[in-house]
Amino acid sequence: DFGSLADLAKSLQKVFVYDGKYSSYRNRRHGRPAVGLPGHRFLGYVQNHDQIGNRARGERISQIVSLGRTKIAAAWVLTSPFLPMLFQGEEFGASTPFQYFTAFEEPEIGRLISEGRKKEFAAFGWNPDDIPDPQDKETFRRSKLNWQELSTAPHAEILQWYRELIRLRRTMRDLEDSDLSAVQVRFDEESGWLIMERGRIRVASNLGKNKVTLEVGDGAQLLLASDSSVILNQSQAELGPDSVALFQIPSAGR
Repeated sequence: DFGSLADLAKSLQKVFVYDGKYSSYRNRRHGRPAVGLPGHRFLGYVQNHDQIGNRARGERISQIVSLGRTKIAAAWVLTSPFLPMLFQGEEFGASTPFQYFTAFEEPEIGRLISEGRKKEFAAFGWNPDDIPDPQDKETFRRSKLNWQELSTAPHAEILQWYRELIRLRRTMRDLEDSDLSAVQVRFDEESGWLIMERGRIRVASNLGKNKVTLEVGDGAQLLLASDSSVILNQSQAELGPDSVALFQIPSAGR
């Protein structure tokens, strides 16, 4: 039911993509609009324990997308009008999975859990032999964070990226504003770019395969960029594939 920049743009402005519109997955209309509520009443996140643990092998977002896209996702979460939620290890792109593990002492319950897990994912086309056994202690051990990664590549780079985004969120007044009506989003589905405007802040991202040149505003200042492909030339910003940057435009009084 999801998968487009239009969905992302709507969620950044309206919270719920399905706010009473038809859902092909559910085969009916679903949800209702979040009218009159501020953004801080809602959580914004890339991943949580359910989304990771209920994957067959428990992969995190940083294990299934590029470093650039990992940074883009973090930027959307930490500059959105919602209350950010980070899943353990997300802030440094942990390479350890978070797999579904259990510790039932009753042998029959443990057997049923293990068999049920294999059958569940076999229905989705997974090889049952590739599904970790929830009752196996190694499944739990594999899911523990490796804190030694904090000082190694690319984890140290991801951690610094999160720190910079959190710093900006805490110091830029426009990023503290939870008024959803003040959030503006423009995008191009075909080219793969999206810009979110929050007061004087512009968050520009490029998920496309080609370099894009985007209008970010007269007198814009580059606050943070995910990589060196981002170039600011007066009111226009050039972004390479899988990159994101934050800009600030001057106040109206200047």
